[in-house]
Amino acid sequence: MPSQPQIYAKYADGTPVYKSHRPSRISGPDTNAIGPHSVLRWDTINNRIYQRREYDPSGNPVRDIDFTNPTFPRSGRMRPGHPGPPHEHRFYINDPKIGTTSGFIRGAAEPLEQLN
Repeated sequence: MPSQPQIYAKYADGTPVYKSHRPSRISGPDTNAIGPHSVLRWDTINNRIYQRREYDPSGNPVRDIDFTNPTFPRSGRMRPGHPGPPHEHRFYINDPKIGTTSGFIRGAAEPLEQLN
C-alpha cells in the first residue's frame, strides 16, 4: 500500500502544504530594494503567499509573517504553540554585545500585530 504524502503545514482554510511541495526558502533581502521592504515566499502549488519577511533599511530581518501553521507530518494535526495563521515571528540580534554582525535569531510564534 503506498504511503500517504506528509502534510508539512496548513493554511487557515485547512488547505494542506505537502512536505514534497514546500516553497523555496527566502534567500535574503531584495538587493535592488531601497529602504525597508518585504520579500514573499510564494506557494506555486496552492497559488498563494506562504510567508512574508520584512527587512529594515539596512537589509536586516525584522519579522516573518507565516500564512500557515506547522503540522505533525503523519497526522496533519496542527502543532501546538502557534496562534493560528497568520502569525508572526520577530527577529532578534543573536548577541546584542556584538550587534548585527552576530546574526539574527527567529523568535517564537506570536499573534499577528496589526500595523496602522
